[in-house]
This record gives sequence, structure tokens and C-alpha cells, in this order.
Amino acid sequence: MALTPDDIRQRVRVRLVEQRRLVEELLERREQLAGSLFVRFGVCGKESCVCRTGQKHGPYYVLSTRSGGRGGFAYLEAERLGEARELVKSYREYRAGMRRLRKVNEQLVALLRRYQEATTRRGSLRVGVGVQAQV
Repeated sequence: MALTPDDIRQRVRVRLVEQRRLVEELLERREQLAGSLFVRFGVCGKESCVCRTGQKHGPYYVLSTRSGGRGGFAYLEAERLGEARELVKSYREYRAGMRRLRKVNEQLVALLRRYQEATTRRGSLRVGVGVQAQV
């Protein structure tokens, strides 16, 4: 079933509301940290150390980042781990929001093209123009 220009306009309005909401959410995520967190345990080189019998040193909390094609690691204090987790989570949610925004924008473009085609065929009102199209 073909959508009427009024149906398409309504769908565009819904997508615009969703787009605005997504942009507002993304703007709120100013504090973020790109990277991954992991826990590391180590073994030292001392012959008489307890780590040689299976009890390793640690845990060490590590932030892994990548920038400009190069990876990096930063050790975190245990007290800062909760804050770092929240910032990494915020970054992942930001990235997911950007993917969703890109999808909504693609849907908007497709709907506007359909609207243009539908109104051209019908000789109806066009977006932003309040007069009848002359053929």
C-alpha cells in the first residue's frame, strides 16, 4: 500500500521528534572515556616470590585506549575504577546513540524523497511550499 503525502509527513514528524531527543541525549554525554577496562594479574621475576606458586600479584586495573592507530594503557587506582567504568559506559552509550541518530537521519532522507515523489506524481503541496504545484 502506497503512503499518502499526509502519512509521510506524519512519519517525518515522528522521526524529527526522535532525532531531537537523540541529539539532546548525546549533548548530555559530555564526560566520557574511550577505551576498555580490564583486570590484570602479574608474575614477577623473583625466584622466591609467592607468585611463582600460583598466587599472582594484583589485581591491577588497566584502561586500554586507542588513538591515531596506536594503542595505550594506563593503570588506574582501585578508588577510581567506579568512575572510570561510568565514563567508559557513557562513551559506549554515546557511540550507540550516534549509530541510532545516523539511522534516523537516513530514514528521514528516505521519507523526504518518498514525499517528494508522491507530491510530484499527485501535483500536491510540496514540503515548505504553501501553493499548488503548476504542471
